Amino acid sequence: MTWFDLTTGYLIGTAIWSASLFVALIVLLKMRRGSDEIPIRKKLVNAAISLWLLCVLMTLLEVGFAVGYDRTDSFNMSNVSKKWFRKYAEPEEKVLRFGPNEGIVYRDVKPFPESIPENAKHICFLGDSFTYGHGINHSADRFSNLVGQNLEKDSGEETIVTNLGKPGTDLFWAESILRKLFEDDIRVDTAVYNLCLNDIESFHPDFQTFYSADWLSGSDFFLFRDTYFFNLLYFRVQQAQRPQVKNYYDFMSEYYAGDPWKRMKQKLVAIRELCEQNGCEFRLVIFPFLHNLGNDYAFASAHEQIVEFCRENNIPVEDLLPVMQEHSAEGLIVSRFDAHPNELANRYAADSIFEWLTKKKAMTEETDQ
Repeated sequence: MTWFDLTTGYLIGTAIWSASLFVALIVLLKMRRGSDEIPIRKKLVNAAISLWLLCVLMTLLEVGFAVGYDRTDSFNMSNVSKKWFRKYAEPEEKVLRFGPNEGIVYRDVKPFPESIPENAKHICFLGDSFTYGHGINHSADRFSNLVGQNLEKDSGEETIVTNLGKPGTDLFWAESILRKLFEDDIRVDTAVYNLCLNDIESFHPDFQTFYSADWLSGSDFFLFRDTYFFNLLYFRVQQAQRPQVKNYYDFMSEYYAGDPWKRMKQKLVAIRELCEQNGCEFRLVIFPFLHNLGNDYAFASAHEQIVEFCRENNIPVEDLLPVMQEHSAEGLIVSRFDAHPNELANRYAADSIFEWLTKKKAMTEETDQ
């Protein structure tokens, strides 16, 4: 990477294009001076100059987006969104190795501890992009890090909070990571899985169809493939035209009424049992779809299903829907085109999760006495 987190290839291409525009202007001006006596030629040159001005305007717009705009989108499809990841997320990423040729990439301020002190409690957060902090510029502003800060201030004992969230992952991934942690004798006292409602997708046999669509990988045409403004425009148009995007959340509602929900319940129980076998408490936090909050929130019944199931199966659960509903008018998503929780939503989530964790801890201490 080079200036403004732009690739060398992009900078070279922009320089060549800019030089071409400069040369074209000189040629057009010379042609215009020699066209006064030929009206048709003068009209053509003037039209060419107008086209040149349009190209300059589009170039300035493109460069402006390339240099000064870095915002994520929900599916991280655009080059603008990918530039954000290079600028903010990747510098905070680290590698947790389970063996010579095996490991995972995670994002956090501090490295994952090589060992957990005997007198310390280890709380590990797992989940997808909501947990990773998609759209959050600094991982210190994520709910898991804020919970860790609150526990550090409030608790009389040392509490280590880690975050192994990764975009695009699911319960299958969380189960495999927990298994690797246990096999490597990395103690986890509490594993908190942060459930986004679309995690149920992976329990539907056709869930890969949406993410394997050709348009998600972008266009082969260089103007839409290698730029920022035009690439962003391309994906905005694609999103507006694709029924699978506009009806994306309708599919989720159907999943919670069918076989995917049955399979998801089985996986939750399997993870709870895995944790119990290794002296770890498994907990669940439910994140609502923040862009869709309100009195007509379509997934209220799905929240109720999950909460009821967890209570029946001895899985401590914290549903963030009530607290997010209470603050829904304050703007809780990253942007109009990115429905992930922003810093404000992460703060509300952190406060709620902190109270939930400490309330359980207080009850345990009273029982011990």
